Parts: sequence; structure tokens; C-alpha cells
Amino acid sequence: DAADRVEISDHARFLAKRRADGASPANVLRAHKTRDLLTCVGGVDLTRVAAHGHSMGAFVTTALVAAYPNDFRVASHTAGGVRLPGIIAGPAPSEAQARAIRTPYQLHHGDEDVVVPVAQDQRLDAILQSTAAPHEFHVYPGVDHTEVAQDPTVLARIRAWYAAHQVP
Repeated sequence: DAADRVEISDHARFLAKRRADGASPANVLRAHKTRDLLTCVGGVDLTRVAAHGHSMGAFVTTALVAAYPNDFRVASHTAGGVRLPGIIAGPAPSEAQARAIRTPYQLHHGDEDVVVPVAQDQRLDAILQSTAAPHEFHVYPGVDHTEVAQDPTVLARIRAWYAAHQVP
């Protein structure tokens, strides 16, 4: 009936909007263009560029380094991951996208995150293990979605990860 059509239509609009967030193709292209713009800045060594994102930005980072594996020396994110099994659309990257990652990647997630479930990063960790992509996965007890991005231990680990991969 008409009510069912309205509900389905509203859900379709919601999903269409969510596809424009996070790991959408348009966002990945924009993120890559940002890297390309570094050619306009004198003294930038494009062989030593890193990618990092938080939450929706983490989703973009995952899709970005999967799509452009030779353009980033290293990557990291906080509060990200991939779509969980059974989820066919949304802002998180797909498992298929994640399987293309070859860039050394560091993942950080608080176990009290109620915005992006830690299970999404646990799934990404399992994928990266299965493809032998160099990576680290850190879970922070008692840390929520916002706190993980500002946690001093997280930031120190990211700096050390970048330094280990020759990114200043």
C-alpha cells in the first residue's frame, strides 16, 4: 500500500545519502585529488605521503589506500573499519575494497565506541591478516568514539608508525 511505498522510498533516500558519505567514490576521488595538489607545493616528497582519517574519514582512508596502493607510504585511522557481513550499503568500505590494501596500515578503536562498532575494525583486521598486508590493530579499553582520536597513546603510536615507515 501507499504507506509501504513511502517507507521504502524514505529508506532508499537514506541509503542514497549514506552512499555519499564516507567511502563513496566521490569522496575517494576528492581525497586523492588532495594528494595530487601536493605537487603544487614546493619541497613535497610524494613518495613519503601518509593518509589518516577518523570515523567517516577513516572509511575514506581505507577506500583511498585500497584504490591507490602506490600513492601512500603508510596509513592509519581511528574509529573505522569495513561493512559487517550482511550490510550491503552504507558509508563504510566493503570487504572487497579492503582486500586491495597493500599500504602499511595502523588501526585504532575504542572499545566503548557506540558510533562505529569495534567489530568493523575487527573485521578489517581479519581481512588484512588474510591478505598479509602489513598492519597493526590497537583496541583501547574504556575509550569512546571521540576520545580515541585525541588519546595521547594513540597519537604516539601513529607518530611511531609513520616514523618507522620514513614519513616525518
